Amino acid sequence: MRTWSNRGRDALSGTGRLGADLGVLAGVLLALALVQSLLGRGSTPALLLLGSGEAAAAFLAAGLLTRAVRRRAPSPWQRRSWALLALACWSWGTGQLVYVVEDVLGLAGGATTWADGPFLLFSFSLVASGLSWLRGQTRAHLGVGALLDGVLLGTSLLMVVWVGWLAEAVHASPLRLTDLVVPLTYPLLDLVFLTMVLVQVTLSGPTRTGVFCLAAVSALAFADAAYLCGVLAPGGFRTGGPPDFAWIAAFGVVAVNARHHPAAPVQSSPATEGSTGWVVSYLVMFPACLCGVVRLWTVTDHVVLVLLVTMAATVMTRQFLALDDHRRLLSTAERQRRQLDVLAHVDPLTGLENRRRFSDRTAEAVRDALGTGDAVVVAFVDLDRFKAVNDTLGHAAGDDLLRGVAARLRSSVREEDCAARWGGDEFAVLVTDPQARADDVVERLRAALTEPFRIQGTVVQASASIGAVREDVRALAAGRADDGDLVPGVVEALLAAADARMYVVKRAHRDPVALER
Repeated sequence: MRTWSNRGRDALSGTGRLGADLGVLAGVLLALALVQSLLGRGSTPALLLLGSGEAAAAFLAAGLLTRAVRRRAPSPWQRRSWALLALACWSWGTGQLVYVVEDVLGLAGGATTWADGPFLLFSFSLVASGLSWLRGQTRAHLGVGALLDGVLLGTSLLMVVWVGWLAEAVHASPLRLTDLVVPLTYPLLDLVFLTMVLVQVTLSGPTRTGVFCLAAVSALAFADAAYLCGVLAPGGFRTGGPPDFAWIAAFGVVAVNARHHPAAPVQSSPATEGSTGWVVSYLVMFPACLCGVVRLWTVTDHVVLVLLVTMAATVMTRQFLALDDHRRLLSTAERQRRQLDVLAHVDPLTGLENRRRFSDRTAEAVRDALGTGDAVVVAFVDLDRFKAVNDTLGHAAGDDLLRGVAARLRSSVREEDCAARWGGDEFAVLVTDPQARADDVVERLRAALTEPFRIQGTVVQASASIGAVREDVRALAAGRADDGDLVPGVVEALLAAADARMYVVKRAHRDPVALER
């Protein structure tokens, strides 16, 4: 059996191997920089060395990702995401080989080259991989709200990039806007992927994979942005600068992460209470809006105007959805409150109101009667020989008998009156009709139970001891000290009188009787 110390050493050794791989990556970057300085930037050997190194980094990342897909048996969404990322790396490496040939032959001076085909496939595959990962990793969070948060965050970042740098660079470039569509696509799709990574990290919390992805896409976005700067510059892009080393670093980080990714599939992050990931989008939105307003104050910029309108529409839609969520939550809470109220006041076996609710209803009737002077009728019904039914036919038959008695008692009183299960085989009835007499109530209840019950194919003749009282609640209250609320004491006295009358009937073993007052 593996011990805690063995696991600790394994964790430390894994961390050491990860650090060693990152050190190798840093050493390779430093060695390439030194060799390029010796060969001379722009020389054919330097172009071949650096271009081949970039392609090799992409192919290494693609190979490690492909191995992880085949050998580590991740979850379906993780396998799909890794496969798309591997395809992206294979595409970029292929495009880089094409670019190296064009660069060496002096054919890579324009805004677009033959290598842009694989490079575009890389960018779109990268975004597809991010969508697959985000959908699987944050399945519990992902929805219209999370999508709108991502759109708001991406639009805000694009606003900052456009106002802070891209707008003036495009305006100053001698190239036509149509010639810049492809070079502009790379940093824009990098921005989309960066938004996905930020949404995933803010919703699910920082993980090693998330941090490595964030580092890789940051390096990639820097490289593509610098490449666009080179394209926009009068002399065009020159190989050998910081973008090339950033590309190698980006694919190197992807390769290291694929090499050290755990074999077990990553579980979807559960929803957490009080998640504040949405705050990030709004924190970025405010300075982005400020940049856009300042830009429009000085010049007419249709891109900024479109971005501002998009941000406003996204915020309004997000708030509408939030209000709708709150409305549905309140509706659910009210429905659950009503369900809890039913559970608290209804007997689950018979469906009648329970003892607590009957006491509350009696208190309400007493309170009203104290004001009007009307009398209140309370009756108790206790089934005779109910234990014999349980013993001979079983408890299920006894439950059926209780349900049958409850149904008949409910049908024998008005809707404004109350029939309740007091407990066990005992029931209680409240009649608020001021014209009702106790003996009439007893006869009505007895008549309801006269018809035999058919329980599980057996005819059962039920009988009950019924005691009822008709009380003048003002008279009951007059004999009590005025110490505040008289209702609880009057209710207690009323219920005690009805219960006592029922036990008198039960002990006498005679027909139900009523007591009139």
